[in-house]
Amino acid sequence: MAAVVGTIVHNNHITFDGYLSPSANLKFSDIPTGVDGIRAIPTAGLLQILFFFALVELAWMPASKYDGDY
Repeated sequence: MAAVVGTIVHNNHITFDGYLSPSANLKFSDIPTGVDGIRAIPTAGLLQILFFFALVELAWMPASKYDGDY
């Protein structure tokens, strides 16, 4: 659901003010729509997102805690 809302908002050119990466001088408004948007994000930013997902999956909500919980 968040992905659909994000796509609708981004395709209507509603953007955050400010910078996505101040060191790279990259503004939120500079990110293109669609799949090309993921290629515009700096590598360090993508790694931060992936490390956060890994932390959530492995430490906060490991699937082994919920065995048999249907």
